[in-house]
Amino acid sequence: MRLMGSIVEQYMLLVERISNTTRAHKSFGTDVDIYRSEIHVIQLIGDRKEVFISEIARLIGITKGTVSQIVNRLEAKGLAVKSVDADNNTRQLVQLTAKGMAAYEAHADYHLREHQEMERFLASLSAENREVLGRFLSLAYEMIEDH
Repeated sequence: MRLMGSIVEQYMLLVERISNTTRAHKSFGTDVDIYRSEIHVIQLIGDRKEVFISEIARLIGITKGTVSQIVNRLEAKGLAVKSVDADNNTRQLVQLTAKGMAAYEAHADYHLREHQEMERFLASLSAENREVLGRFLSLAYEMIEDH
C-alpha cells in the first residue's frame, strides 16, 4: 500500500511543481519575456494559424476574459494581433505576428529537445504499460479537476 501512496504523493508534488512554474518566463528567441500561460496560448494559435478567443477559452478551460487578458499582453508584446470576425462581429480572431511565429517555432523546438528522453522512455514501454500509464493520467486529470 505504501507504493500507491508514494506514487500519488510523487504525482501531487509534480502537480504542485508545475503550478509553481506559472511565474517562470523565457524569451523563446524574441526580445520579450513570455510567460507559461502566454506561450501555451501562442502554441494554440500557431497550431491553428488563426483562432477565436472563445475557442482558446474552451480548449484551455479558462474564461474568455482571462484569454482576452493574455491576448492583450501578447498584442502589447507584438506577438499576436486581434481582428473582428467578418462573419460575426461579436467574435475576435487572433493570429500570430512574425515575432509570435518565431516564438511558436522556438517553443516547438524547445519541446522537441526537452522531451526526447521522455519519448524514448514511452517508446520502450509495452503497449499494456502505456495503456496503464494512460489510465493513470486520466484519473490524475480527474483528480485535479475535483481539487
